[in-house]
Amino acid sequence: MTTTTARGGKGRKAPTIFDVAERAGVSHQTVSRVINGDPTVREQYRAQVTDAVAALGYRPRAAARALAGGRSKALGLVTTGDALYGPSSTAIGFERAARTAGYHVLLSTLPDDPSPADLSSGLTSLLAQDVAAVVLVAADNRVLDALASLTVPVTVPVVVSNAVQRDAARAPVAPKVAAVAIDQAAGATLAMRHLFDRGHRRIVHIAGPHVSQESEVRRATYVRLMHEAGLEPVVLEGDWTPSSGFAAARSIDVSVVDAVFAGNDQMALGVLHAFTDEGLRVPDDIAVVGFDDIPEAAHFTPPLTTVRQDFMAMGERVLASARALVEGAPLDDSLLQPELVVRRSA
Repeated sequence: MTTTTARGGKGRKAPTIFDVAERAGVSHQTVSRVINGDPTVREQYRAQVTDAVAALGYRPRAAARALAGGRSKALGLVTTGDALYGPSSTAIGFERAARTAGYHVLLSTLPDDPSPADLSSGLTSLLAQDVAAVVLVAADNRVLDALASLTVPVTVPVVVSNAVQRDAARAPVAPKVAAVAIDQAAGATLAMRHLFDRGHRRIVHIAGPHVSQESEVRRATYVRLMHEAGLEPVVLEGDWTPSSGFAAARSIDVSVVDAVFAGNDQMALGVLHAFTDEGLRVPDDIAVVGFDDIPEAAHFTPPLTTVRQDFMAMGERVLASARALVEGAPLDDSLLQPELVVRRSA
């Protein structure tokens, strides 16, 4: 039987699944289902098991064996349920890099509006499968809030991608936390400087949702640069989708606006659609700039000027950060840099 050694030098038995079951007042089968992320477990029982795991410091025996015999080659990946291009591409880049490095990736997908209980369940399931580190691919304040409010102990390093670096510290439950991000302020500045250099001054920004950290940085950078130029910022709300860009563009008075900076390329697509319906010529009548450089951006009508983010490179950096935390190597916490791709829309 696996034992741990107390500070005083005396051996003591490690808590078992039966100890957790007794403390939680449930069967050991229920404990197993919670640990393995079974979504059918009643929330009351899930909370009781989670509290018992935290109180006892329980680790499944597979993890204990790995600690005794060597480092795990499994990495946990937590994503949200949406299919946005950036997070999805980051996850793909991470998985490919991990596979090349000899790691295998275990996936846990959260709902679109994740709660602490959802994240706790996903993390508990991954930890039960003996992961060496956990990666969160979510530039979403709701995920970070859930991480910060966890009561279940996260006993492995955590890497948060697509998040603002300073907010990695919001995860005190993990022993080591790092964040990997592309410099959103630099990207928004590239877009705005390009429009300024082309003579545009009446620029509207269509922003992504407030729950997105990346959206908030792009929005704040736009507002700051407009104020610095002595101009009045105008922000319209979007939700990353083409339909929201279309709706926002339909509300723009093009007689007093000469450019649109869209918070992502999908919203820019909706903008181009709306302007085409209104008989406007882009960029002759009004310029449009996007953000991300999705593969389709080069084939929009007209081809879209946008800010390119290298999500595959970010996935590789996420893996490098996870390995650095696990292996005790130096951590590169510098921001990845975006680039401006100039096409006909601006």
